Amino acid sequence: MICPDGQAYWGYTEYLTITPIDHYTALDGFSDETGAINQALPRANWDVTFKDVSEKTCVETIIAYQSSEDLDTVIQMGMKEGMTSTLERLDEFLLTLNK
Repeated sequence: MICPDGQAYWGYTEYLTITPIDHYTALDGFSDETGAINQALPRANWDVTFKDVSEKTCVETIIAYQSSEDLDTVIQMGMKEGMTSTLERLDEFLLTLNK
């Protein structure tokens, strides 16, 4: 991730459980370019479920932090805007698959 101020952040995701097609859990955090976890920044627990709804798929993503301070830290780093941008681009991409 590269912030508007030019600061680069690397990410590291450790998948804890994977149930193909249906669900996964993961521990997500920031790292350096070699993959070493940055202990100064928060890590998040992800719980992602895929559900069939009619002829579509509903994706439920729950992201939990250890504390409200950790959540505040990533929000200040631009997490809300980054997630919004990612999901908007995913929406645009999915529309191209139906053409």
